Amino acid sequence: MQGISEISRNLRAAATAGDSTPAGPALAELEDLSESILHRTDEHDLAMLLCLAGICSVRTGAGLPAAALHGIADRYADTSVLYTGRVLPRIKEAIGRLYEGAEEKSLEKLVEVADHISQGWPGYADSVFPEAFSGLARELGLGDGGGLFLETSFITWRRGLEECESGRPEAALNPFATSLEKYRAFSYYADAAWLYADLVIARLTAGDTEAAARTADAQRRYVDGVIAEAGDLPVREDAAFAFHFGDVRSGAYSSFVDSATMGPQGLTPDDRALLRRYVRVSESLLSYARSHSERDLNAAVDLFSFGWQGYLSSPYPEIFRRLAHQVTGELPRSAVLLTAHVRWRGMLLASQLRLKSPDLIRSAMELHERLRAAGLDQEADIALLDGGMLHFALYGKASTAVWLSQHLGELRERVSRPLQAVVAALQVPPQAGLQAVLAGYLGARSLYRVPDFLPALGIFRQGHRSWREQRTELDLAVYGESLWINGVMIYESTPPALLAIFRELAGDLRAARAEEREVPYVPAAELAARTGRSGSAIAQVVRRFRIACQEQFARSTEIGIEPDGLLQGRPGYRLNPAVLAEAEFYLAP
Repeated sequence: MQGISEISRNLRAAATAGDSTPAGPALAELEDLSESILHRTDEHDLAMLLCLAGICSVRTGAGLPAAALHGIADRYADTSVLYTGRVLPRIKEAIGRLYEGAEEKSLEKLVEVADHISQGWPGYADSVFPEAFSGLARELGLGDGGGLFLETSFITWRRGLEECESGRPEAALNPFATSLEKYRAFSYYADAAWLYADLVIARLTAGDTEAAARTADAQRRYVDGVIAEAGDLPVREDAAFAFHFGDVRSGAYSSFVDSATMGPQGLTPDDRALLRRYVRVSESLLSYARSHSERDLNAAVDLFSFGWQGYLSSPYPEIFRRLAHQVTGELPRSAVLLTAHVRWRGMLLASQLRLKSPDLIRSAMELHERLRAAGLDQEADIALLDGGMLHFALYGKASTAVWLSQHLGELRERVSRPLQAVVAALQVPPQAGLQAVLAGYLGARSLYRVPDFLPALGIFRQGHRSWREQRTELDLAVYGESLWINGVMIYESTPPALLAIFRELAGDLRAARAEEREVPYVPAAELAARTGRSGSAIAQVVRRFRIACQEQFARSTEIGIEPDGLLQGRPGYRLNPAVLAEAEFYLAP
């Protein structure tokens, strides 16, 4: 029995070599795949394998029928824990369309299938599929497709992003427009709504506000038309969503928003809200271009990025930074990185260090107001309730009840179930423990697309140990020029020498962990040479950093860190592997 990699290799050869490399043996192996092999295969990898099998089958006319490939997909969906539901449902439809296209000798259908295969897969252009589809089209007497199998909506969109990220918004307009046309033609409603927002961004960055406004109007008309034409699905728990929303990975596939099927029929309230979300992004960006108000920029960035963990490592922070430069003449870094999602996670992380009561309340209130400004009202209310649960765990019932009561009306109206879970928690005697009441709150909270509560779970598990006895892992993050440790800002403008030190030591830490070896201390002379500073300058920067850490933690938290708790300095320098969980740098100078 061959494994997935061997079957894939044989099918790739058959898909591009025609009759000279028979596909029959590989197709037979595919049909007889064992459960154990299926169970450890990523959904995207299996989907691409089924597509290859479909191409080989229609080329020979004697391979597996579409029903057999659908059966393999169904067997995987029913039995594998790696099934995400984000790839195979649409690919099953695409396989059916592939067989139809071959039978009807329809170039349009083959191009559409290639487009569906490419979604969420940056490596599509370098894969076997463009060549395999061109070969199939030639055998059917349809020519080679003239590059249509290579220039899919997803690949063309990514080319536009690269142009925008590189500061060439005018060059991005054509790829974006081409991609948008394909997304609309193939009924990718959510992707098309997103693409309109990209076009608005590109036109604003190019300095053409009037064209951006016309694009936003076209976006609004398109979304209104889609909603009117698709109709409504009933509001019930088992209603099928037209769009998937949220981070997902499977093999080489990565996506935040995608379509559940090809040309979905009917939209749920969540589907309609998702489409309108991107209309509101465009509206906020146009308001920012006219007002130059950071509040409008924040609203646009929060709407665009909220719930998308991959935002910070995507091209969009740099794209928004260039847009802000065009609008205001400044090049902000932190503003496009410190999103509401990032701030929320920072509040949860800071609770591990027993964030002081006034700071915790202020963080929750600021987050609440920022989300409300973006029109994310339910999410704003959950942020407030998160702050309430953290405050209750740290400082008890009485003071928590005082400030939450001020918002009781709006909480009852929009998030009644999570509110009732918080109310139930406040009634539990302190000696009863917090884990049971937390479970009820997390269950009610799970209905909303909000940041994972995981960073704060530790404060509900303290048992009988004092806060000083708790061992807290630290997260170091640099957002543009600002430096944060567990949600506490140490520097708004970080000294360049310190950034250089952290970059070097973080690289050493990652390499040592990857190789499962001890993290070495870097001698002062070596670190000075690697960062282009003198040994005395390194020592001074490190000393000032430690002082700043102590001051900021003393000001904001009940638990600080020792002077060399994070950045150790004897017999050389290193980031303490016993306390540092992560070190990330986003758009840092």
